[in-house]
Amino acid sequence: MIVLAVCCALLAMALAALCAYADGALLALEDDEPPSSVLVAELLARRELVHRALAFGRIVGQLLAGGAVAVALRMAGLPADDVTIVVFSAGILVVAVAEIVARTAGDLAGASGVTRCAGWIHGIEQLLAPVVFFGARLDAALLAWLPIREPDAHAREEHLEQFREVVAAEAEAEPDSPASVLLHGVFSLGETTVQAIMVPRVDIVGIERGTPWSEVVDKIRSARHARLPVYDGSIDEIVGVLYAKDLLPSIVDDREPAGGWTTLVRPPAFVPETKSVDEQLREFRVTHRHIAIVVDEYGGTAGLVTLEDALELIVGEIRDEHDVEEPEVEQEGTDRWWVAAGVSLDELSEIVGADFHHEDVQTVGGLVTELLGRVPRNGERLTVGAFRVVVERVVRRRVERVYFERMSGAPGDETV
Repeated sequence: MIVLAVCCALLAMALAALCAYADGALLALEDDEPPSSVLVAELLARRELVHRALAFGRIVGQLLAGGAVAVALRMAGLPADDVTIVVFSAGILVVAVAEIVARTAGDLAGASGVTRCAGWIHGIEQLLAPVVFFGARLDAALLAWLPIREPDAHAREEHLEQFREVVAAEAEAEPDSPASVLLHGVFSLGETTVQAIMVPRVDIVGIERGTPWSEVVDKIRSARHARLPVYDGSIDEIVGVLYAKDLLPSIVDDREPAGGWTTLVRPPAFVPETKSVDEQLREFRVTHRHIAIVVDEYGGTAGLVTLEDALELIVGEIRDEHDVEEPEVEQEGTDRWWVAAGVSLDELSEIVGADFHHEDVQTVGGLVTELLGRVPRNGERLTVGAFRVVVERVVRRRVERVYFERMSGAPGDETV
């Protein structure tokens, strides 16, 4: 009988550990990760209920293990006080194995862990379905019975406005301090749309769905992006997102995935350009996605926004080892400026001390294109007021850098 009790304790520990492993693997699986089978897809669709079943399975396994150890010790003639100490120690061991080691292993296994345990997870879910159903009903009843006081929206807004004033006062005292920059970024989340932080359409690096495997590998290596949109014929027809990490095993083996590389393409997420960055950050957190395609009011692709873009609004620009930093504005003396095309006309006017505002455009690149009425060419010159303007760099029909020089005019320049 003692041997039977010990065997029961070991089996109960194994049950708790297996539930923890499966739960860790299931929670580590991203929502947009392609499921390996129909059963895995069904488990992901019921993730919350499956998680409850596995959590209950862990508890049952731990209780059974502790009870079996207690029975074995009592049958061996150990005093009750000593049994309590041993059972408590055994309980700590069970929790350490099931909750730390097994769960960590499940987190690391991710999709492969869910695939291996899918049948077993489904069995546990079906076995404990009545308990999970009762627990869900009990939660709903408690939420309906307990009084939940809704916060006063007006009072909350007043408190938030007071906090804003305090932060603004601190920022004025130390405008460049990290804390001021961070708080200013946090407060601007709800007021800034994804259109303001997105990568514009012309800068999107994507892959056409019919691209050969060798060219896909070259594009992944040269682009140095973790995720690339996949489109069908036109960038307005984005059909998915390709993750570089999904391609890594095939690149290492120097062999195209079975069924073609398009089988690894994940479904895209589309968001309107008017969506606030605050809302987009919450969506990134809930869906476990790091990229979304921004669409305009006509359904065309306006750009793309990433988690890094949203975080940069809070903490400032994030640069890695591949980023080459070029200042937006370089000044030589008091009359010469080299300006990035993306600089706003408001900022340009303030820097050079002249009014460059235009009712139809907002940036330096837009101003040059609007005034010429066509796509500028490298080295093209024109005169705007008392300034000579030279288009220094155009890449793929897009102005990147413009030179301004304060002067009365120059022969041969195009005056606008």
